[in-house]
Amino acid sequence: MQPPAAASPAADLVVDGRAYPAPAVVEALTPHLLPARIERMRQVLDARLASVALGVEDLHHGHNGAACLRTAEAFGVQDVVAAEVRNAYPLPARPNRKVTMAAHAWLDLHRLPDADALLTWARARDMRVFGAGPRGALTLETLPIDTPLLVLFGNEAEGLLPTTLDACDDVFRIPMFGFTESFNVSVSVGVALADVTRRRRAALAAEGRAGDLPPARRDALLARWCVADVRGAGAILRRKLD
Repeated sequence: MQPPAAASPAADLVVDGRAYPAPAVVEALTPHLLPARIERMRQVLDARLASVALGVEDLHHGHNGAACLRTAEAFGVQDVVAAEVRNAYPLPARPNRKVTMAAHAWLDLHRLPDADALLTWARARDMRVFGAGPRGALTLETLPIDTPLLVLFGNEAEGLLPTTLDACDDVFRIPMFGFTESFNVSVSVGVALADVTRRRRAALAAEGRAGDLPPARRDALLARWCVADVRGAGAILRRKLD
């Protein structure tokens, strides 16, 4: 499976209003980072997935919003796509590090006005969209991972809107065996991403790869992370690159 075709942004990074090529940013800032830190960034990027994305529709509890970001980042998913139908994505202006573990700084949160925009975002990247619902024809284990995919979850009280479910490529369910009929949404996200990313990584491993970020996006992310990690990065870049 190839990563989504439209997932690579331009390699230039804008810092303090100035645009710099991402590789030049990394070269300029690397001397200001510990070698172990830059190596850790590269290791994480090696395992990042562009072919799996998390989608959420209309979350409204801050704890769930933060927990979904933390879970996605921990499983190496770079893109979280939020349809803000009635509610803005519930993340405080200063996220609680005990919940997010700073995950929001390492991934991309795409905030869109509705499910149509979310579906358009996914399909522009050649992704199939699978919505979570208790009567899904697919089970989590039978979700296909041979093409890029976005797994989509609804809000805490009502799940996905019926119109959103109808617009998905298919609907999946997480099998349950107790009296309880549903998980908390952040738990469902964790269960789903654990299974999907495990199977996706097994397929990549057969190709000798750990992740599937396109090179241009890897460069852009590494540059962004370096800027975030280096105090006074803008001044350093102006001095070295302007």
